[in-house]
Amino acid sequence: MKFYGVFFIFLFVNVKSYIIPQEAPANSGCARIHHEFITKQTTNFSYIDVKDCYESFPFDKDVASKTIDTLTDLIGGFYSFLDKAKEPPQPGFDFRPIDLIAELNVFRKKSFKTLYDFTTGVKHLFNELKDGHADFSSNCFTTFAFYTNMTFYSVIDNRKQKIKVFDDTIDRSNIDCEVTHIDGQEAFQVISEYAKNSVYASRDLGVRFNMALDFSYKEISFAIRYEIPKKPDITYTLQCNNDKEFDVKRNWIAFSNSAFLNNFNDSKTYFDNICNPIQQPVSSNSNFREITNIFNNANGLLIERDQSVTTIGIVENSVGFFKVEDFGVVKILTEAPAVLNDATFENLIQGFKGLANTGVKKVVLDLSDNGGGYPTLILFFNILLFPNTYPSYDFDIRISEQMKLAITKQFKLATLDNIFDMKDYVNAKTHSNFTSVDDIFGNNIYTRGGVKENYSNKIAASDSDLKKISQLIQSLTTPLPWKPEDYIILTNGYCGSACAFISQHAVEFNNVTTVAVGGIASNPSLSYSSFPGGEMVYSNQIFDSLDKLGLLNNTLMPKPFPLNGMSITFPINEVYGKINLDEILEFAFRPANFRLFYDDQNIRNISILWSQAAALIGSK
Repeated sequence: MKFYGVFFIFLFVNVKSYIIPQEAPANSGCARIHHEFITKQTTNFSYIDVKDCYESFPFDKDVASKTIDTLTDLIGGFYSFLDKAKEPPQPGFDFRPIDLIAELNVFRKKSFKTLYDFTTGVKHLFNELKDGHADFSSNCFTTFAFYTNMTFYSVIDNRKQKIKVFDDTIDRSNIDCEVTHIDGQEAFQVISEYAKNSVYASRDLGVRFNMALDFSYKEISFAIRYEIPKKPDITYTLQCNNDKEFDVKRNWIAFSNSAFLNNFNDSKTYFDNICNPIQQPVSSNSNFREITNIFNNANGLLIERDQSVTTIGIVENSVGFFKVEDFGVVKILTEAPAVLNDATFENLIQGFKGLANTGVKKVVLDLSDNGGGYPTLILFFNILLFPNTYPSYDFDIRISEQMKLAITKQFKLATLDNIFDMKDYVNAKTHSNFTSVDDIFGNNIYTRGGVKENYSNKIAASDSDLKKISQLIQSLTTPLPWKPEDYIILTNGYCGSACAFISQHAVEFNNVTTVAVGGIASNPSLSYSSFPGGEMVYSNQIFDSLDKLGLLNNTLMPKPFPLNGMSITFPINEVYGKINLDEILEFAFRPANFRLFYDDQNIRNISILWSQAAALIGSK
C-alpha cells in the first residue's frame, strides 16, 4: 500500500457492461450539442441543451440496484472510516454523523425519474461525509461545467461580512461591487448555505466557505460547478460605491473540451462512449484538472504579486520560491507535479538553496489551494525542512473479511502494483518488516461509532525508504539554515491529503506556527489543513488488484459497477496523531494559531498576505 493524495492515475479493468437501451432523437440535447460543436466550433453550450442531454437517460432500477450493491460492498470491505463516520463531530467541525450503508440501502426503495437524478442523489450522500477523499462520480455527468462569467470573494466591512465581485468577464465595471442578494436572498447566507450543503472537501465549514468562493475548485465552488443548477439563470443584486442597488441577471453557460465533445453525436453515442465506455477514455478527475487548468492559466493563479517580489525559481509549476522584503516564501501548490524524477528533486533543493542564499531569516510556507499528491514528496519535504524529527505518521487498517483475504492473498502471491501490497511498510513499534500476515493483522479490537471491529497493528513507512530520501537530500545540499521557529504556515484551510501531512507534521512534530485566512468571521477558529485521511484509492484500482489476486469473482468481494463510467474514491487506512497517539487525524480539529481575513487588496495581491503572515513569525 502507498499513500496517495487527491490526484491519482486510473487503472483500468475490462468488466461486464450493462447497456441501457437509448433512443436517439435528432433533436435531443446531446445531438444539439454535437451540432453546435461541429457547425460553430464552440465549446460553450446552453443550459437547456446540457440539461436535456443529461436527462435523456431514464432511471433503470436494475442498474441502480447493482450500483448500490457495489457501493455497499466496496465501503463495507475497504472504507477506513465506515464506523468512525457514525460519531458526532469534534467542536469546530460541521458535519452530520452518517451510517453510510444504512442510508445507501434506503436508495433501494427510492424511484427516480432519470439516471442523472439517481447518481446525483448518491453523490450527495457521499459528499455528506465531508471527506475530501471520499466521492462517488460518473463520467456521464461530469462532462460539462456551468458558469456565469462572475466570481466572488468575501471581506469584513464595519464588522459585517460581505460578498463582493472578484471578476466579471462580461461587465468589468461590476468588479469589487458588493453582492447584496442572490436570487432575492441575502448573498452571504446563500454562499454560507452552499458551503454547508454542497461543498464536501473539509469538515470545517469555514474552509468550505473559502472553497465555495474560490473559482479554482470546480464542482464544489459556487460560481463554477458540474452539477446542473436549479434553474437556467441567476440574478445578482449589486451595489457599487454605495450607490443604488441594481440587478444583474446571468444565464448559466455550460462548457466542456474537445476530448469529450468528439466522442458523441447523439444520446446513444454519448451513453455508449462516455457513460458506459468499453474502457474509460478520460477520468472525471482528469476532466476536473483540465477545466481547472483553463481557469488557472487564464487568471494567473500560480502567483499574483507585486513586481518588487523576487522570483528565485518555480519548479514544475507546482512549487515557487520567492523573496519578499526581508523574508522568503515557498509556495507549494501541489505535491503532484507533472513530472517527478531525480531532476525534480534536484530542482526543488536548488530552489531552497537559492532562497537560503539570499540571506532571509524567516520563511512563509504558503500551502493554500493544495489538494495533495505523492507520498514521496511528503517524506521529502518533511526530511528537508525538519531533519531532526521523524518524517511520518503511523497508520492502521480496518481488517474486514474482505481486507483480510486480499492482504493474505497478496502476501502469498506478491503481485506487482497491488494496493494490498505491504512490502513498503514496517511494524510501527519495531520498524521491522512484516514476516507474516498475523504480524500485520495483530489482535486489536476498537469500538468506533458503537461498532467493535478488528484493526491491524500500527504501520509505518519503511526505514529504507526514509534512508533513500535522506541520502538524496544529503548528496545535494547542506542542511537548510532555518529552525522551526523561523517558519510560519499560511493556508486558507484547503491544504488536503499530502499537504495536510506536511503541515500537521510541521506543527505536531516541530511546533511550527500557523495562520489561516478567510472563512466565516463569526466562527472563532479556522482549520489550517483538511482531510489527512490516509491512502486514497479508486474503485478501479481495487478491482484491478483483486483481479490480479484471482479474487474478482469471490463471493466476499464487490462486483464492478454496472456502468464503466462510474467510480468511487475513499481512504483505505487511517492515520494517528503524534501528540495523542490514539487520535485519528481525519476527525481531529486543527485550528490555526492566528487568523487573517481577505480584503480588497490582499485578495488580488498575494504578496500582501505573505507580508501579513511573515509579521506573525515569532509572535505568541
